[in-house]
Amino acid sequence: MKRTGMTALLSVCLFLAVSCGDDGTKTIPDNAQVPDESAVTDDTTVDDQSDQSDPTDQTDQSVTDDTVTDDTVTDDTVTDDTVVDNETPDEDTAPAYNFNGKWAMLNFTTSNVTTTVPIIGETKSVSTTSSYALVGLTDNGDGTVSAVATPCETLIDSGSNLLSVTISDNYISHLKPMIWDFTTILDRSGVGFDVTATDILMLNGVKDLADPLNDPLPTDKNDTHIYDQDEDGKPGMTVNCKGSIIGGDGWMATIQRTVNDMVGETQNDTLIEGALIWESEQIVLEASSNTLMNEKTVEPDYANSWFKMVRLVDQNWTCSEIKANKDTLFPQ
Repeated sequence: MKRTGMTALLSVCLFLAVSCGDDGTKTIPDNAQVPDESAVTDDTTVDDQSDQSDPTDQTDQSVTDDTVTDDTVTDDTVTDDTVVDNETPDEDTAPAYNFNGKWAMLNFTTSNVTTTVPIIGETKSVSTTSSYALVGLTDNGDGTVSAVATPCETLIDSGSNLLSVTISDNYISHLKPMIWDFTTILDRSGVGFDVTATDILMLNGVKDLADPLNDPLPTDKNDTHIYDQDEDGKPGMTVNCKGSIIGGDGWMATIQRTVNDMVGETQNDTLIEGALIWESEQIVLEASSNTLMNEKTVEPDYANSWFKMVRLVDQNWTCSEIKANKDTLFPQ
């Protein structure tokens, strides 16, 4: 998927929506018959009767034991240091990894935001989003692991004292689970697994797009592809806001598309972590203040975006326990 900066209308970057063969060396036996090249050449005429001058002499004086000795070809020709096994560890002897079960996941994204605010002018900020989810993993036995993630909580730090953004419990409860497959490959060290997932899509407030990954998002709130997903009477999904630039409390009716790539590795029996590469688009359909309709430029900061998955010790935990214990599960 193409990774570029993009223009969005809000920096709400939600996870919900984050190879020994023959080496050419020949071994010569000690009893091999090697011609004496100094005695017989292409220009020499050989007298057959000369061989009968001493019929009792059966000794071949041309080749002696000193001609080919054990020192000619030794075990040092190919040593363990000459041929190194660089192949990926044999799957039959590869360590097993138990992916199955419930995990808590944190998707952390960072973005650089530029906004033009009336009177104040252009402002810049660094926004971060922490999205928590309960993930069920199932090892399919074919090098893939299926994941189903139930959103639990999303916390946004806008990086600005002018405006704060809140994702309500109602918003979270109306999000659909994210479903994807990890590809798992034993890494070359043979002690862990690389895990990769691409094009993990989340659409909020939008449905029935012919090409959900690439179709332009509709901008008209009356478009038939837009629906009131959180069932609060406003189109799309509602994001709550608060700040001095809007005179207190406010809201935005939005639609959003987020596409994530996850590239990580197993660290130990209970931790998987890695890079989170994301794209997010958001359209504000209507808002409580015209200021909230202003267009924003959002640039993802991939160096500071990542994911972590922690195996739950208590497999009976739900989102409630993950939310209550998030600081212990994911210490900063």
